[in-house]
Amino acid sequence: MKSAKIITAIILAFVFVSAAALPAFAEGDTIISEVRLTVTEPKAGAAPDVKVVSAEPEKYTATVRYWLKTGSSDNKVTVFEEGCEYALVVDINPASGFRFETPQKNGSNEESPTVVYINNVKTRCVSWETETKLSRAYYVSVAEEAQEETNFFTMIINAIRDFFAGIVSFFKNLF
Repeated sequence: MKSAKIITAIILAFVFVSAAALPAFAEGDTIISEVRLTVTEPKAGAAPDVKVVSAEPEKYTATVRYWLKTGSSDNKVTVFEEGCEYALVVDINPASGFRFETPQKNGSNEESPTVVYINNVKTRCVSWETETKLSRAYYVSVAEEAQEETNFFTMIINAIRDFFAGIVSFFKNLF
């Protein structure tokens, strides 16, 4: 009789420990179907900002994993260069009581139907996704510095100024 109580106690302990090991979300969790994040746009000569702002921090948070120059899988960015394209990869986690939509099989990857926008641009899936984590990539280009637009008249004036500056320089070096 005493051994039956011990066995029952062990079984109950096992049940409680197993229940505690279940995923943090429950069927009653609210599904997040859309995520909106904001990051600082890259600027030529600037270091990457690793701060990301969630539109609804009570539902989800995000962390920057890294900025990469596109076409390079191992060159993490320290300074943005003019005329280059970059990818920002972020990890997004739901808050307690929330979860992402169940990922659907998509080739060799599972992609959540949760839509993620960064700076109002729809992002792409970059890695395995679950109900408790999404990883998304945001692609952006750093524009080349705009060249001052010149008309024909300005071009002629500049050419004449350069011509006379060359003559003055020649005579200065001569004497």
